[in-house]
Amino acid sequence: MKFVFKINEKRFESSESKLTGSELLTIANLTPVEDYELLYKINEKGFVPIQLEELVDLKTAGIEGFKAKPYKKLKIKVDNKHYEVEECFMTPIEIMEVAGINPDQFYLKEIRKGNVEVSYKDDVEHKIAITKNSCFVSCEKEEAIACVIVNSKPKEWSRNTISFDDVVILAYGKISIDPNVIYTVNYINGVPSKPEGSMLKGDVISVKNKMIFNVTETNKS
Repeated sequence: MKFVFKINEKRFESSESKLTGSELLTIANLTPVEDYELLYKINEKGFVPIQLEELVDLKTAGIEGFKAKPYKKLKIKVDNKHYEVEECFMTPIEIMEVAGINPDQFYLKEIRKGNVEVSYKDDVEHKIAITKNSCFVSCEKEEAIACVIVNSKPKEWSRNTISFDDVVILAYGKISIDPNVIYTVNYINGVPSKPEGSMLKGDVISVKNKMIFNVTETNKS
């Protein structure tokens, strides 16, 4: 039987129902455990601390989850530069934002003990356990842009960016000069920093291969 618990909204499992605070942190890869404070959510009003050797029964009714936080800021390394963070779990996008790296052009690799590399190229929302030994490198994306999908039809496109006007022209062949004609542009399957959204006149956004656009033309006259 598996017992499920959450730390900072990240889900974990244990084959044992009774675990110490130290064991809970270890399962969450938050080590050394002495660097973290573990809190137990008792209700919507707040948390109570759990000591490292304190036993917690995961079968206890009312357990809603746990929160962990470092006792002091953690220093992580990204591309051989050090940065201070306060979170126990961060996504690759959040780490790249701290380091000033464009997630639309780069992806992240974690360098673990023994020089083991873990790529997050296809998992930008993965919550990575952050420790004082966390080390990352950024890698430039090499994916070629061949086309975008506009109103369900593939359209050749090879540039890294696209404008509002470009999308409308791909959809309708031209932009109407009639002031009563209004265009609406929405998109999905976009770049990691903003995978979906809408565009306004004058906007220029980054492009991902086979990014999907939906363009509508409305005449208000």
